[in-house]
Amino acid sequence: MWHRAGPDGDPDEGRAVFDRLGVRLRHARDYRFGIRTAPTDVFRFVREGLRLRRSRPDVLWLNRPEFLPWGRVVSFVSGVPLAVHLHHAPNYRRLGPFAGGRTRYLAVSAAMARAWTAVGAPPDRVDVVPNGVDTAAFPAATPASTRRARAALGLDQDRPVVLYYGRLTRSKGVLALLEAWGRVHASARVLVGPGTPPAPAPVLVLAGALYPQDAPAVHRAIAALPEGSVVVVPERDDVVPLLHAADVVVAPSIEPEGFGRVVVEAMSTGRPVVAAASGGTAEILSGEWTRFTVDPTETAALADKVLEALHAAGTEPGLADRCRAWVRDRYGRERHVAALLRALEAHAKH
Repeated sequence: MWHRAGPDGDPDEGRAVFDRLGVRLRHARDYRFGIRTAPTDVFRFVREGLRLRRSRPDVLWLNRPEFLPWGRVVSFVSGVPLAVHLHHAPNYRRLGPFAGGRTRYLAVSAAMARAWTAVGAPPDRVDVVPNGVDTAAFPAATPASTRRARAALGLDQDRPVVLYYGRLTRSKGVLALLEAWGRVHASARVLVGPGTPPAPAPVLVLAGALYPQDAPAVHRAIAALPEGSVVVVPERDDVVPLLHAADVVVAPSIEPEGFGRVVVEAMSTGRPVVAAASGGTAEILSGEWTRFTVDPTETAALADKVLEALHAAGTEPGLADRCRAWVRDRYGRERHVAALLRALEAHAKH
């Protein structure tokens, strides 16, 4: 595996996990390509292609599609077929000459396949290989784990909890969610069963990075809501306690997601998810789960879906088990790895 230093320049960042797996890492040079620097960039790529040819791999798997020019030149020079993993929206208006060659595209969703074919990826060279999740790393919540997680976050044990985790930006739908939250909190009629009184008013937990350009709008939106109705916690790597503290997770991205990692992580723990009815999240939430999809720009509808999901979480027997089974059977790690290996092996033999 070719490996570059992280943003802080540490050449060993992230290396430990590969060492444990016995994967040999080689230092990779600069992948970037620019119009003004094209001659020197291409010369550098040619040298990398010659270097790769000496290694004699079966296939070159490029996980960063923004570096497609690098991949195409290196593939051509080395004679090694190129597989480009399409995790996100296109970086180019038109792929042009970079679309051809011995190149196969692996899209994480049908939505990403359509987006990349629209800018020039040949449709007959695009395969859909959905991402997967290690369900053992996102275990089912238990009453005990929920109590512990809520206590650690300082949340009342009896209040319904709705979780958003990810970047706290407009494009991720956070402002739309905060606008909808005013309606959710005002309704406060999340029944736990027929004829029972309303449960305590729910609380929204926002967990993620807040950048300077988004902070003023997010702070204003929170300040406009009742005190204590929103809790903001810092970004964290271990999100399992957050998921176990929640009753429902919301992924209201206005910019369509390439896949929808949050959805499968949350459902793996048994939590229903309200998500955008677009992009990869809409593909994950098919079948019975389409009832929890919504246009997040319609904030009244978003609020209604959150209330519906909270009600379902408290009243539908087996909902958590069905969430977990849905992810295990369609997006489990073993299924993903098998599909990915089939695609890479088929391209290597092409």
